Amino acid sequence: MSTTTYPASYRFDPPSATASLSTRWFAIGLAAGVAAIAGALSSGQHFYRGYLIGYMLILGFSLGSLALLMLGHLTGGNWWMIGRRVMEAAIGNLPLLTILFIPIWLGRHSLYIWLDPAYVTAHASVAAKGAYLNDRFWTLRAVIYFAIWNLWALALRSGSARQDGDASPAVWQKLKVWSAPGMLVYGITITLACTDWVMSLDPAWYSTIFGMFFMISEMLSVMALMIVILCSLRGFAPYSKILGPDKLHDYGKLMLAFTMVWAYFSFSQWLIIWAGNLPEEITWYLDRIHGGWQTVALALVFLQFALPFMLLLSRELKRDARKLVPVALLVLVMRYVDLYWLVAPNPFPGTSADAHHLTYHWTYFAAPLALVSIWLGAFFWHLGKRPLLVVTEPMLPRLWEPSHGH
Repeated sequence: MSTTTYPASYRFDPPSATASLSTRWFAIGLAAGVAAIAGALSSGQHFYRGYLIGYMLILGFSLGSLALLMLGHLTGGNWWMIGRRVMEAAIGNLPLLTILFIPIWLGRHSLYIWLDPAYVTAHASVAAKGAYLNDRFWTLRAVIYFAIWNLWALALRSGSARQDGDASPAVWQKLKVWSAPGMLVYGITITLACTDWVMSLDPAWYSTIFGMFFMISEMLSVMALMIVILCSLRGFAPYSKILGPDKLHDYGKLMLAFTMVWAYFSFSQWLIIWAGNLPEEITWYLDRIHGGWQTVALALVFLQFALPFMLLLSRELKRDARKLVPVALLVLVMRYVDLYWLVAPNPFPGTSADAHHLTYHWTYFAAPLALVSIWLGAFFWHLGKRPLLVVTEPMLPRLWEPSHGH
């Protein structure tokens, strides 16, 4: 298979800005990390809760990228070819995320009330889940999740690196072979992982749609993040030549679609549980719509769904980076708020008091800021190591077709 020859002006190497961006984000992460550690010394439980919020946010960046990358290998598309190396850089952070999970494992007794024998003894419904919710099996499952995620990330990144110098169809066909079962593996592992790490914060509660809700949440996070990153690098080649209004329109449409699906799963979960009116299920929502938490719930309704939905209906907005990026940034902020709303109202282990009143500890900001900054520092480091486009990609010449005006 012959490799397409591009004019010399079509640069594919990453801009030097990625190195400075990596350094700056690492510096911010270090400063925020010091503040977060200080918070851990004063209030360990709040620190671990804030750490979990931030960790699930950056885990979503990487795992959502893994899912969308595999989807792109199976379906193609201009949006995927442009953002492919962004998603590959994001999954390159999975070894880092494996290490960053260690504090959650170390602080698990400060996070998960089902590890308190007295609580389990007093709650028969939780005791009945003991075969699944126990320390050893919980740890083993985490090890399995990370082994699987790192294996798929390694296979996709190494295969993509080979494709840079080999236009043989066998190379990208192998990527498809990994991607097809990978979508199923992703769905299973993220469902179990979000059950273990988020749903089990309240072990008496359960939702059969929680895994699907997390999947779409992660894909929405990635699409918003990808819009911000691509537009921030839009002044550099090759994005300056290909990321025109029509390509931005594609990303805007995808973010609109993910926003609608997120709202659908959120409403479906609420409607089914509210209609059932069972104490072990409905109390989870009651805790989140009283005591001040209703303001957070309303913010999610209007700022995570209603406002982005209405704005993204505009064709003009989706084609203008100056208007689309603020919407994407709003979505990213609300993704953090959503995780805060899921995590913070749960009862603390070892106490009889519930967090049924609105509460916010400063480590809920410092720990996520540290984690997001470290993740971005590593992300830009990975992004700067490979060409921004895969030159041997068979459909790549389509990106230079005449509708990429600025």
